[in-house]
Amino acid sequence: MDMAILRIQNDYSWLVTNNDSIKNLLWTSLRFRERNYFHNRAYKQKIWDGYTEFFKREPGKFLTGLLPEVCMALDRRGVRYQIVDERQPLDFRFDAVDDQFLNKWLPKTWTNGEQASPVTLHDYQVDLINQVIKNKRGVIYAPTASGKTYIMVGILKALPPGTPTLVLQNRISLAKQNYEEITNWGFPYCGMLGGGCNNPNIITCSTIQSIGKIKRLLPKIRCLIVDEIHDMMTVKTKAAYRMLKECCVRVALSATPFKFGETDRVQKYFVKGFFGPPLKTHATFDGKITTKELQARDILAKSRCFFYPITEPAIPFDIYMDAVTHGIAESYHFHQVVSRLAKRLQGRTLILVERLAHGDALYGMIPGALWVQGKDDADTRQEVIKKLQRAKGNVVAIATQGIFNTGINVFIHNLINAAGGQAEHQIEQRIGRGLRQADDKEMLNYYDFIFDINPYLLEHSRKRMRILGNGGHNVSVREIDF
Repeated sequence: MDMAILRIQNDYSWLVTNNDSIKNLLWTSLRFRERNYFHNRAYKQKIWDGYTEFFKREPGKFLTGLLPEVCMALDRRGVRYQIVDERQPLDFRFDAVDDQFLNKWLPKTWTNGEQASPVTLHDYQVDLINQVIKNKRGVIYAPTASGKTYIMVGILKALPPGTPTLVLQNRISLAKQNYEEITNWGFPYCGMLGGGCNNPNIITCSTIQSIGKIKRLLPKIRCLIVDEIHDMMTVKTKAAYRMLKECCVRVALSATPFKFGETDRVQKYFVKGFFGPPLKTHATFDGKITTKELQARDILAKSRCFFYPITEPAIPFDIYMDAVTHGIAESYHFHQVVSRLAKRLQGRTLILVERLAHGDALYGMIPGALWVQGKDDADTRQEVIKKLQRAKGNVVAIATQGIFNTGINVFIHNLINAAGGQAEHQIEQRIGRGLRQADDKEMLNYYDFIFDINPYLLEHSRKRMRILGNGGHNVSVREIDF
């Protein structure tokens, strides 16, 4: 039998073989139809079959993160192969870390100004940092508020000094948050791109929107860390990843990295292709960290989820977008329910809305409420975030759901989901906003609604209840008594 050769580079790899059978197997096994492919114009015109191929049959080319799948196929078919690794090696400063690792560089204060106390990493954080040191790439799959910032800082501290590193994210608020955390941990050469900043450095925190400013530097990057990877699989981000020819350390972080699970295997395999498989931890039986597990260990706040019925206006024949407009965004009855609920709650409350008209209406009905939307600059958003982190007494903030869905650290007592929705990753990210513990907080109260006014809205309401219940949250239905 002929010997196959696997040529491995940082971005792509190649299977060199005359064995057409194994190439056909990989081609058929690693091609998937795009989500909603049947709406695509090229598919309707019959010039595209809807498939994305992750293994190119003739050249034998595939994204390097899919190497485990290719090797598994070769092993199962009994195909002998030789690996030719053409990557320039990068050795970490440490072979492994322990739970006291970060205390070598403990800052005097945290970014919120409080006195810093020693950090003892959780077992899963130690595991995941060590997995990155060992494998040099992978997906860190951990719930919101599980301490991904410590994992990121631990990886950066384990790298050799002077390693060109890119920390990439989708929003300027998240880029600024990561930049402040990294500089606070004593990294001397850290820069930022986005939000008016243009100072790249050895470590650069950048939004994807600003990545073009350092296009010529991308081939020199040796370490890539992508925060909230589920939002970072656009055409532009994939083009940027392909330019990182010398980047051998690749890490993606998210509570929901595979945005739509098995219903969107194209997104899933692009994540795995660019970054590798999800990294496992020995802290749990199946290697995954869940919200339920962290709540049981008192790492995340407990949660209660209350759903209230909305029974008007009756719009049974509205198509979905009209139902959102008439039943949620422009429904005076719904505005009244949400505003009455918000006024009776104690502590820091965040209301998420889908459309500006909805936020404008609630802002006018809730005296003293804060209202943050897409047009607001980073400083305005930061002021609202600070109030949701530290304010004493009652505070109500209204925000469009896109701003607070991911990556923002707040310490709220109450979360009102007035934006509806049905996507699992979206619902998990939303409730995750409120699961961080605080000195004045033991429980997150999550409030949502059963829209029994339209078939689409009702099905989405029931789906949110199932998602939260499956996530280990205590879900109950209550009558409106306020």
